[in-house]
Amino acid sequence: MDSRKCMEIYDYCQGQYKKLERKDKRYSPKHDGIVLGQAAKHFRISEESVEKAYELAAHVLLKAVAKKKSLKVSFNI
Repeated sequence: MDSRKCMEIYDYCQGQYKKLERKDKRYSPKHDGIVLGQAAKHFRISEESVEKAYELAAHVLLKAVAKKKSLKVSFNI
């Protein structure tokens, strides 16, 4: 799966999490299964593929944020 598709899946899942959190007033671990199922149906792929794509995109985003923060710190010296 290409990185663009992983980001598309990540964005979709984030949107679904936000909807559920607004409805329930908080995050709940039960949301994970619901979101995975919705995304699998939406993208017509397995829940396992959704989970892998989501985790890959989240990892890449975290690395990008960490890199950006370290660059800010190095320029502020």
